[in-house]
Amino acid sequence: MLSLEQIIAEATVLPDTDKTILIEKLIESMAEQLDKDLLLKGIQKAQERLAEIDNGTIQAIPGDIALAQIRQFLEP
Repeated sequence: MLSLEQIIAEATVLPDTDKTILIEKLIESMAEQLDKDLLLKGIQKAQERLAEIDNGTIQAIPGDIALAQIRQFLEP
């Protein structure tokens, strides 16, 4: 396996079109991980909120009230 320094050395001498493809592939691979991280953080936050509701730290807003509030916010 190549070291990071070797990869950088080889990548910097690539033609611009190949550099562009490499950059796109790197961004795609990072985006997939960022999506996974974001999903996991969302799940963790939802679990924390459910625990707060279960232990009485916070109260849930009834669905009909929440929808009414969202509609008011979205109306021009």
